[in-house]
Amino acid sequence: MSDNNSFDRVKKYILNVIFTCVFLELFLGGSGRLVEFTSFLTLRMCLFCIYIPITLFFLIVRKYLNKFIVLIVGYFLFSVTIATIVAFINIKTATAGMFDDIKPLLNIFLLPYLYYSIDSVDKIKHLLKLLKISAVILAIMHLVFYCIYLQNSSIAQLTAVLSTNAEDIDKTQFFFKGDSGYVNYTGDVYLCIGFIVWDQFHRNSLFKYIILLLLFVSIVLTGTRGLILATAGAYFIKWAFLKFNYKSIAYILIGSFLTVLMFLSLKGSIGDKDESDQVRYNTINQVVDRISPMSVIVGHGFGNGVPERPGHMEISYLEVFHKQGVIGLVYYFLILLVGYIMYKRCSVKNGIGFFMFIWFVYLLTFTNPYINHPLGITIISIAIISMMKLSEFEKIKPVILYKLNKV
Repeated sequence: MSDNNSFDRVKKYILNVIFTCVFLELFLGGSGRLVEFTSFLTLRMCLFCIYIPITLFFLIVRKYLNKFIVLIVGYFLFSVTIATIVAFINIKTATAGMFDDIKPLLNIFLLPYLYYSIDSVDKIKHLLKLLKISAVILAIMHLVFYCIYLQNSSIAQLTAVLSTNAEDIDKTQFFFKGDSGYVNYTGDVYLCIGFIVWDQFHRNSLFKYIILLLLFVSIVLTGTRGLILATAGAYFIKWAFLKFNYKSIAYILIGSFLTVLMFLSLKGSIGDKDESDQVRYNTINQVVDRISPMSVIVGHGFGNGVPERPGHMEISYLEVFHKQGVIGLVYYFLILLVGYIMYKRCSVKNGIGFFMFIWFVYLLTFTNPYINHPLGITIISIAIISMMKLSEFEKIKPVILYKLNKV
């Protein structure tokens, strides 16, 4: 009996280590190429190849999976199959980009992995801890970057420090906004998620507000308009619709003022954005020019971009429509719908923060490609499964996540 208990403890420990590694890499690893073993093999891919067999093992042993996860994954396989078939039909225009389009979408299999992995409230708290820690690490990183810039008073020195792969700009982890020391890291989306976590899932204290100020400053130092707008939008939805009360109007007015203030302070510091905006307009026009009755339904298939953006587009909804048509867009509507159902099933005090995660990603996707990116898919998966599990745990006894006081 003791041997069995020892084996169970070792197994649980190993699974917890894998769980922690998977999510820390996603939270801190940016585009996924921060740790590369070869030009093809990355740490993120290795971890994916570890947690998928674990998921299959639990599926075989337990022979049960929540119907909403089955619905999402089932529709995902259907929509991807359709877009792949269309791509092969249009094989003359499809490129090696087919695999590049499909690969990031596979992160949706985090849903069943999370479902089997989160077996207690403590596991959700552990995820929140990882998010808090990761956000603080990212914030400190941005402050260090800005201090390097201030010390040298030159963007050139900062560029030399961070541009580790200048020959291949597509693999560069850091993007420089103008000449004022603002740096955007591909994983900065977790600065904003971290802000929501610290705000929603930490008891009020001086320490909490110091961390929130640190994260606020760091988000500004990314110089990324989309991150600022999406964070403000998530809070607007919270105050205007999810938790409206007499204080909401004041919060909305203060939040709007701070958002405008940030935009005005960034306007002359992040470089000329006319060119990047023009790229978006050109991409929209080229997608519209290629619309046909059939493409509206099934799209043009994976690997088929437009001249302005042969690969991925800045506006993911546009890319999904172009490559997968309405069938692809329905998939993301389905995810949002499931997220809303899970939010309504768990208590507001616990669910509102996670539902804000989902809205943040959906709003951010209007300006930056995240809804079909591993980072965005991860955020949505955490939100849906956490709310799903909370609704189960709350049937047994009350759950209060904000009592998580330690980092």
